[in-house]
Amino acid sequence: MRHFIVLLGVLCLFHTVQAKKTKEKWKYGSIVLNSGQQFEGNLKFDLENDVVVLQKGKRILAFSAFSVQSFLAVDTTNGFTQKFFSLPYSEKRTRARSRFFQLVYDGRFALFVREKGVPVTAVSTANYPTRQNPNDQKKAYTHEYFVLLPDGSFQKFRAGRRHLAELFSLEEERAKQVGRYITNNDIDFSKQPDIIRLIHYCVNQETIASR
Repeated sequence: MRHFIVLLGVLCLFHTVQAKKTKEKWKYGSIVLNSGQQFEGNLKFDLENDVVVLQKGKRILAFSAFSVQSFLAVDTTNGFTQKFFSLPYSEKRTRARSRFFQLVYDGRFALFVREKGVPVTAVSTANYPTRQNPNDQKKAYTHEYFVLLPDGSFQKFRAGRRHLAELFSLEEERAKQVGRYITNNDIDFSKQPDIIRLIHYCVNQETIASR
């Protein structure tokens, strides 16, 4: 019954995706399902509804994040590649559900990003870079970051020193050390490379403290 409901939801989302008059191009890519089955062809994805649609010949297949392990999307015009994973996540203590997250760094920790639609009027107050929606002048997209730490915890990464202290459970002295690192290295929370450097530093400090 659960699989039937998910399938029905995917079909509805598929029709929603098809109904949207977007100018975005199809990308070439591949999808790996939780069952291990793989598909390759042209694809589009809708992160707001967590659905990916693949076209191969005359076949059109739509999958929700519930049934997908990962998918790869390549822009054939510039070669830019995006790798997405389906991970369970919940906000405000609600029940976790599978959602798509784009992997942007993979090392001792993994950093993921999701685009979130926001009104254009909110762009000036966004903590992370935003881009305008080419099909809707009243809407823009901002990035939300998520980090998978070495201990296996998967959490949202929020800009700001206070949230950083909460994420890594920093005691007062260690929080001050991280604060000095941010100041001395001119860490900018709106720049992805700076976020990666900062988390790298915190993870290493956490490892040293645990010895």
